[in-house]
Amino acid sequence: MESRGDYMDIMEPYTSPLTFEEMYEQFHKLIYHIAYNITKDVHLSQDIVQETFLKAYLKIETLLDGAKVKSWLTSIARCTAIDFIRKRSKRHEICFEDHEELHPIQDDQSLEVEIEARFLKSSIQDHIKILPETQQEVMALKVTEDMSDSEIARKLNLPPSTVKTRFHRARKQLYSIVYSKESA
Repeated sequence: MESRGDYMDIMEPYTSPLTFEEMYEQFHKLIYHIAYNITKDVHLSQDIVQETFLKAYLKIETLLDGAKVKSWLTSIARCTAIDFIRKRSKRHEICFEDHEELHPIQDDQSLEVEIEARFLKSSIQDHIKILPETQQEVMALKVTEDMSDSEIARKLNLPPSTVKTRFHRARKQLYSIVYSKESA
């Protein structure tokens, strides 16, 4: 019987232009980032990275198109992270970073919605840094400080119409950034 390594060497030219080690080197940080955005837990995210690459190693033959390694791995990582959180929620509790208390989880559907919302919020916060500084300023005051347009206008010494324009442009640009990366 051939060892797993020999089997991968035989399959490698047909499944992926990368060796498994190259896959790990190229994508382990991305997988960690995805896991952390879902779990908000450093140690759990590290476990998810290991589990993701273990699953990928065991199922490498299911990768039909070597050009889609990144999306294949990110899909495995997301599912693995959700599975880890589901296992935690079977105790009917989950600890949220923002609140120091335990919240009951109603069902798997609400858990998935919560995870998606967390992932989206984290993604938006990461991408606000890409915006021009004037838009970052307005977006931060509007979203994090929950200030009205007129309050922001007074604070920044700008006309309210400028604040509205900057916020609208920032929101539009964030939307295109976040959703173009999700579909990539």
